[in-house]
Amino acid sequence: MQERNYSPLDIDMLRAIVQRESFRLNLRAYSSEGESSFTLALAASAAMKKIFFEKSKQTFSAEPLLEKKVVTQFVHRMRVDAMEKFNSTTVFSALQFAADLAALEKLQYMVTLVVYVEQQFLPDFLRLLQYPYIDADEDSECKDGCGAVVNVLGGQYKRELAVLGYKDLEMSPFNSFINTAPDGVGVPKEVREKFEISFSIDGVKRLVVEMVTLDMLPKWRTSGKAGSKKILVIGDEHAFIKTYESFLHSQGFEVIVVNDVAEGIKRLDIKPHLIIFDTLMPGLNADEFFLTKKKIEGAQQIPVVVLIAGEDQAAMFKREGVTEYLVKPFQPAALLKCIQRCV
Repeated sequence: MQERNYSPLDIDMLRAIVQRESFRLNLRAYSSEGESSFTLALAASAAMKKIFFEKSKQTFSAEPLLEKKVVTQFVHRMRVDAMEKFNSTTVFSALQFAADLAALEKLQYMVTLVVYVEQQFLPDFLRLLQYPYIDADEDSECKDGCGAVVNVLGGQYKRELAVLGYKDLEMSPFNSFINTAPDGVGVPKEVREKFEISFSIDGVKRLVVEMVTLDMLPKWRTSGKAGSKKILVIGDEHAFIKTYESFLHSQGFEVIVVNDVAEGIKRLDIKPHLIIFDTLMPGLNADEFFLTKKKIEGAQQIPVVVLIAGEDQAAMFKREGVTEYLVKPFQPAALLKCIQRCV
């Protein structure tokens, strides 16, 4: 096994790869309206890598192999022959994403994910992910086990999409099959291509993920009133700030980041529309910040969202007149809803 080397989704690096590979493969690159399906496939790959990194003491033995293939389709359902993936009994699970519940009920899918694992290897794979043991000879247990994997992937994929600026899509329940789905798997309408991502463990292909998506998935942006509203972020957890700074930029906000309380007090002169205050900074003097803010003309009414480690801290900051608080960790969509309530 290689050493664990997963790093969070890096927006700039991802887009550089997309530009290069889109040109090489003659794919449509991202635009201001949305990312290409290739970008979304890379996000699916990043989601699975993160799941494996966080839940397993091992990592994939090579970078995932990503290939573009043609969808064989009948009435908006993709033909699936799992034996093409492993040439042995294969369990696979599929789930779909739609814009909202109504669209999901109408089968108006925007993204479909399918996970394939050899039936005999599935118990070992689940063990690596710290799931309970299953019997490889029990079809129902294997279907449920593979369903658990695709569910976890779906949840992490939504988080990766949120970092890229996409809406929180509605996710369907999973459907699991062995070797083939007689009626196929539902896919977005008018889609003719899919991406197949193969993952290796100890040099052997052990997991395949297929992704079918609309070529340009619409972005989820804040309402028009957000415009270029300024958000002052006070915090020094660099990985966290980098991720959420990119997300907030994608939503149309101007973001100013400072790394200590003294600098944060100085930057109140820019009259931000909102302050995001990370309470977990070393050497933080929260009392000093809130006391000074109350004394500065025009700053008293600026709403503040504090990021806290646990609910036990909430009461203290409520006494300071804090508008909203979020307990870390949280999802980008939760932060966006919090901001929308404030501004």
